[in-house]
Amino acid sequence: MSVLVLVESPTKVKTISSYLGKEYKVLATFGHILDLPVDRIGIKIEKDFEPEYVPLKGKKKVLSSILKEAKSHSSVLIATDPDREGEFIGYILAQKLGKKVKISRIRFQEIHKDKILQAISEPDEIDLDLVDSQKARRILDRLIGYKISPFLWRAVGGEGLSAGRVQSVALKWICEREEEIRSFIPETTWIVSATVFYRSGENEKIVFYPQKDAFSTQKKASEFLDSILKKTKVLQITEKKEKLGETLPPPPFTTATLQQEAFRILKFSASKTMKLAQELYEGIDLGKGKSQGLITYMRTDSVRIGEEAVGSIRRKIGSKFGPEFVSDKTQTYRLKKTKGKSQDAHEAIRPVDIFLEPSFVSELGDRNLSKDSKKLYELIWKRTLASQMKPETWKRLTFIANAGGEVWEGEKLFTLDPGYKKIYNQYADILPAWKKGETLTPEPWEIQERTTEPPPRYTEASLVSKLEKEGIGRPSTFASILETLYKRKYVYSEKGKLYSETLGEKVNSFLQAAFADLFREKFTSEMEQKLDSIASGEESRSKVLSEFYSILDSQLKKTNIIAINKQLKEKPKTPKYGNCPVCKEGERVRKKSSKKKEYYICSRFPQCDYAEYI
Repeated sequence: MSVLVLVESPTKVKTISSYLGKEYKVLATFGHILDLPVDRIGIKIEKDFEPEYVPLKGKKKVLSSILKEAKSHSSVLIATDPDREGEFIGYILAQKLGKKVKISRIRFQEIHKDKILQAISEPDEIDLDLVDSQKARRILDRLIGYKISPFLWRAVGGEGLSAGRVQSVALKWICEREEEIRSFIPETTWIVSATVFYRSGENEKIVFYPQKDAFSTQKKASEFLDSILKKTKVLQITEKKEKLGETLPPPPFTTATLQQEAFRILKFSASKTMKLAQELYEGIDLGKGKSQGLITYMRTDSVRIGEEAVGSIRRKIGSKFGPEFVSDKTQTYRLKKTKGKSQDAHEAIRPVDIFLEPSFVSELGDRNLSKDSKKLYELIWKRTLASQMKPETWKRLTFIANAGGEVWEGEKLFTLDPGYKKIYNQYADILPAWKKGETLTPEPWEIQERTTEPPPRYTEASLVSKLEKEGIGRPSTFASILETLYKRKYVYSEKGKLYSETLGEKVNSFLQAAFADLFREKFTSEMEQKLDSIASGEESRSKVLSEFYSILDSQLKKTNIIAINKQLKEKPKTPKYGNCPVCKEGERVRKKSSKKKEYYICSRFPQCDYAEYI
C-alpha cells in the first residue's frame, strides 16, 4: 500500500519524510492552491454568496503534480496546518482529488515522529464547519473590499486605496490616538525629593518624597526645600511598614502574547515573529539524520499545555534549577477574557522537547537556524519553563520619615525569592536594615521638573494587545493586518511607534463619516463571534453572510460622497499639538521633512522660532 501525504510547506516535506517509511510520499502545496479571483469580486451574491475559486499564480503546476501523483497511490492523507486556513486548503484538495482515491484528514500540533505516527493512526475527516467559517471570513473581507473601496477612490482619490473589515478598525484607533496627542496640553509641576543609598550599588537606593502635593512653580519648590535645609540635613525614620506578596508566573505563549513579548524584548515586528515561529515549527536538521520541529503550532490563543508535556517541563525545572523552584502543584491557566470567543483547539506555544535547551540549538549553526530564530526559541523556552515554576515572593518596605517638620515617604519592592524569575537571571535582593528612629543622610536633595505626557502612540505590541482584548480579528491575522496598513501607506513605524500617514487620516475620516456602523469595534467583534459560531456549527454561513450583506447594502445606498466630502472639508486642516512651550501663544504644529524626520514648529513661525524634533 502506498500513501501520499500532503502538507503546506516544503520545509515540512524533508522532516516528515524522515519519520515515514518508503511507502509514503510527502508533497507540499506551497500554501493555498485556489482563491477568489483578483480581477473581479468572484462572489455570486444572488446565489447564496457562492464563491468562485481560481488557481493562484504559479499553482496550476503544483495542483497538476499533486493530482498526477495521487493516481499512483492507494490513499491520500491531507496533513495541512491544523487551523481554519489549513482545513480550507485540505477541503480544496479533497474536492479536486474527487472520489477516485481514499482521502483522510490528519492533524498534529507538533512536528515530532511520535505525534506524526499517532496522527496517521487516528485519521479523521475534513471539518466542514471550519471550512465554512474560513469561506465566510474570506467572503466578508472580499465584499467589504470590493463594495466600499470604490467609494474611497472617488472620495479620497487613487485606486490603490482599500477598506478592510479589521484593518480599518485598527487604522481608526491609530488615528484617534494621533488626535488625542494633538489636543493634549502638557502641564508642568516640580517635585522635591531626597535620595538615600543603603548600599553603593546604582539601584540600591530609596527615594523619599514629601507628602505635600507637587508644586506649580519652581520657585515654590525651591522655597519649600530651602526651608527644610535651613532646619536639617537629615531624615529621621518615624515608622516602618512591611507588606509581603507574590507575583505569579506568566502563562505560556499564545500567538498574540508571543508577538507582544517578541516586540518588547527582541524588537521584532509581528510579521517577523510569525515568520521565525513558522521556521521553528516546521523543523530543522538536528544532525545524525534526525529532523524535528522545535515548537508546537504557532497559531493559537490557548494557554493549555498537555499533561505529558507538563510532566517533562517540571522534571526539567528540577534538574536545571533544583526541586525548590518547581511549583508546589501543577500550574493551570485560564484564557484571558476578551470580547470574542477564545479558541482552545491547540495547546499553547511551547518547545516540542523542553530538554532541547537554547544553548544546544545555538550550536546547530546558521545552516539550520538564523540568529533571530534562536533568540525567539530561547524566549519561548524560558516562558514555558517559567509557567511551571514557583511564584516570585517579595516584600514592599515603606519608610515614613520626618525632616524639618514635614512628613516624607519612601518605598521600594524587594525580591525575597525569585521563583520563576530565576530563569530571567533575577536573584534575591539585599534589604536596607533601617529601623524606626534611625537618621538618614540624603544625597542628593533635588528638585525635579515633571511634565505630563500625552497618551503613548501605539506600538505593534500594544495594537495587537488591543485587537486581542476587543476580540477583533484572529491571532493569525494580526501580522498581516499591520503589513497591509504599511503597504497602503496609511501608517508607518518609527522607533517602534505607529504614526498615521496623512493618507491614512483621510481614509479614516471618510470611512468613519460614511460607514461608521461597519467599522466600529462592537460590530467588528460581533462579526468575529459569528464566524466562530459557524466554526462550531452553531450558525450557518448563509445566514451570517445574508445578515451582513443586508447591513452593508443599506449603508452603501445611503452614502452621499459629495455631502460627506463637504462636511470633511469644513474641518480644520492644520493639526495642532498643544500650546507652544516657548511663546505660550501659538500651538505646536507637526511638520514632516521626510519619512524618517518629523518635527514640531510653532504656528506663529517665523515670529516664534520654536522647533523640536520628535
